[in-house]
Amino acid sequence: MDQLIQSIHQTLSDYRADENDQSVRITPAGIQEWILQFEESDRLPILKELDNIFKKRYYSKKQVEDLLTTVVEFLTKEYKFENERDFLNNAVFIRTQPKGKSQSIMLDMLDKIVQVKYSISLAECGSSSRQYSIYLDDILCTGLKLITDTKTWADEKYSFDKTNKQAVEENLTKLIFVYVFIHTKNYDLKKKELYYTSKGLADKHKMYRAVEIDNCIEAKSKIDLIMPVEESDKLIIDYKNNTVLTVNEYNKRYDKTSPEEFYRPDTIPVTEGFFTSPENRKIVERAFLRKGIEILNAANVNNKNMRALGYSIPSRKNFGFGALCFTWRNVPNNAPLVFWYLGGGFIPLFKVRRGNQAFDLDSLLSQLNG
Repeated sequence: MDQLIQSIHQTLSDYRADENDQSVRITPAGIQEWILQFEESDRLPILKELDNIFKKRYYSKKQVEDLLTTVVEFLTKEYKFENERDFLNNAVFIRTQPKGKSQSIMLDMLDKIVQVKYSISLAECGSSSRQYSIYLDDILCTGLKLITDTKTWADEKYSFDKTNKQAVEENLTKLIFVYVFIHTKNYDLKKKELYYTSKGLADKHKMYRAVEIDNCIEAKSKIDLIMPVEESDKLIIDYKNNTVLTVNEYNKRYDKTSPEEFYRPDTIPVTEGFFTSPENRKIVERAFLRKGIEILNAANVNNKNMRALGYSIPSRKNFGFGALCFTWRNVPNNAPLVFWYLGGGFIPLFKVRRGNQAFDLDSLLSQLNG
């Protein structure tokens, strides 16, 4: 186990390193403390799989900086500009999220990059035209933020007599999304949802991403996240049944229904390419699900969005999103609770922030109830 712990630590070594706070860093001792909270027989498979997964799904600060540089270079060539500065003079970067959120941090990083490499600041971008409107963010899970941010931006002024939505529809600007990670199923769903705001926004935008995660449930799907197969485990069955009751009660208020999406078929994926073996996948999925249920039970959480495998949409019948994607500063709340939830007597692998605040739901709930 020690060798795997050291390897995982090496991969995650820059997690929140730029905050100069040793208490939030990943350490070998912290990884060991975390893994000892699982059943002994599950510990080695979990560490083996996380060592494999983090190498593919953890983006360090340097990797994100390199990605931002590559994006500018790629878009310059894609849209046939002579050089990067020329492209930047015809592009603006959308800022819809507050300071401390991923978008704001990535834009600040990009600002430093373009000043050093091209002698232009983000504030100076778009001086020739606003032909390209670029939206940056790190992770698209459910896609709710993409929709709300796009709607906010669409209604803002492009010029004194046009909104951004009208500018896109009239080909005055091209809306470009750039992400580190996107989940295919949810991007496709949100792309359809954009039609309700504007057919132009839905049809005319472009999406660029470093990593596309297959979370569809189809015959050829890779299922590159945590989604267990069905087992006769009373703890899991009881939690599933309670979740169904809660979701049905929620949906009834809106005269809606939704299908059950708790389990993947045992035949999917056809070939295991994300975990090191189908057997280890099942061990990890079951361990994370069971531990997440135990955490929720111990913490007595009454939040319809919070599920054992991460935040979900309250109208959906599932165990949670199950995301497996991470950056040097962000563990999405759509990831299984074992990674980020501090409460119920459980110590998570990552110490996380939500916005500018450290996240400790037990403390938050005690304040609200006090």
